[in-house]
Amino acid sequence: MSYMVDYHIHTNFSDGKDSYMHYLEVARKKDLAEIGFSDHITLEPVDWCVKEIDYPVLRENLKNLCDNFSEDVQVRFGLEVDFFSGREEEIKQVISYFPADYVIGSVHFIDGWNFDSDTSLYGKWTNNELYHKYFKLIQEAAKSGLFDIIGHFDLIKKMQCWPETDQTPLYEETLKIIKEANVVIELNTSGLDHPCNDFFPQREILQMACKIGIPITLSSDAHQPIQVARHFEKAISLLKEVGYTKITRFRNRQRGEIEI
Repeated sequence: MSYMVDYHIHTNFSDGKDSYMHYLEVARKKDLAEIGFSDHITLEPVDWCVKEIDYPVLRENLKNLCDNFSEDVQVRFGLEVDFFSGREEEIKQVISYFPADYVIGSVHFIDGWNFDSDTSLYGKWTNNELYHKYFKLIQEAAKSGLFDIIGHFDLIKKMQCWPETDQTPLYEETLKIIKEANVVIELNTSGLDHPCNDFFPQREILQMACKIGIPITLSSDAHQPIQVARHFEKAISLLKEVGYTKITRFRNRQRGEIEI
């Protein structure tokens, strides 16, 4: 691969399975130029996020790694932060504590339900209703100004939750809001290893995003070192097929571009 990044990595500070250095070993072997560690930050009391008591340790350890890791892989300070409607000020205060290079905004909760890992409430609403609930939250997250990247755009399909009817107008509305908010989306390759067996987002949504000029970055959503840069060759081919020629990189919450 040419100059390439992986900006969505989870370590044992949240629900990842290993430490920074083991991820970096794999990143070097896969010839990545940049790796971004982006552990989960959420206002809900769940066991898969960084605990508030560990915020100072995360901040100092990762900042030190970003500043002093001298080998060929550059390290970026990322966060994946859950969006909750009406709690924007709390989220802003948490983000401001960290010297982040970029912040991924994600939606894992609908009406307090963690649909990402808890399957118990599927069927309570129609899938169309779930899609509208989910994408309205994505729209609010984009409008909030809190985030640099919207994470796994169509995560709601993860457990093979497919809409009953075509939701193209909803996708188009959401992408238009993201474009107006000047937010980046990610091509998250983890979906190929989940029940949906598809990238986040799917090809048709990527085509829409490219057509209206939404910038994109690349991520594996790795939770263990072996998953770093997973499916990237296929992802880059897809990006080129739909019309992307560049991906976005970050430093100090400022953007750059990389030719693919």
